[in-house]
Amino acid sequence: METLRGAHYEFNADQYAARYWNANGYATAVVASITPGVDWAAYIGGCPPQSKKEGLAVVADQGCKLSEDDARHFFPDLDMPYRR
Repeated sequence: METLRGAHYEFNADQYAARYWNANGYATAVVASITPGVDWAAYIGGCPPQSKKEGLAVVADQGCKLSEDDARHFFPDLDMPYRR
């Protein structure tokens, strides 16, 4: 479902959650990298629009880390410490 926080995707659901937008052939994603039961961090970046799954993996690996306040905007339901 598309929202102001982006379309929600889960891939490797216990390790990642993501928000994804594609406008005019340009894709942007915010990916939460989760260590189950420990902590999490979120990353933002541009990604290849051809494959959501591939793009989300690129952002998880090479994206820019978000501040905790920004990350919690996109993933308000993640109730564990934010990775420093």
